[in-house]
Amino acid sequence: MLRFIRTAGACLVAVATLIGVALATGYATTEYTVGTGTVTIAGKQMKVLTDAKDMTLYYLASDTPTQSGCSGGCSSTWPALLSTTAPTSEDPLPGKLSLVKTANGSQVAYNGHLLYRYAADTAVGQANGQGMGGKWWVASVDLKATSSGAPAKSSSGW
Repeated sequence: MLRFIRTAGACLVAVATLIGVALATGYATTEYTVGTGTVTIAGKQMKVLTDAKDMTLYYLASDTPTQSGCSGGCSSTWPALLSTTAPTSEDPLPGKLSLVKTANGSQVAYNGHLLYRYAADTAVGQANGQGMGGKWWVASVDLKATSSGAPAKSSSGW
């Protein structure tokens, strides 16, 4: 019995240590859902939306405010930005964050545009998905609100 108690105690210490490491390295839930950062696109610096790990966020031009055009296999390349709570921002934003139930789950949207990450962005400040397939665009902080039910229009000035 004493051996079991020591083993169980050691397991609890190990779990507590792992939780502490996760909190210290940023792998735990952060206080905000969306941040802002700067990326360079076509030689111009742009202020864009980022996830809690400062990775660039994108929107899909063919999405509607309530329906994602990227789920299933597509989501391995373009993972949806999901949240279990109302989305918040670390910085004041000119637009509105919301949470929308999609095929992906509770997906974060900005001004009616569902938000995604790009798997090929491996470091902060990258925007490798910009213009991909003529339908994926970086979500800038000044992204205009989409009209209800209409697919998003891409910015031609990028």
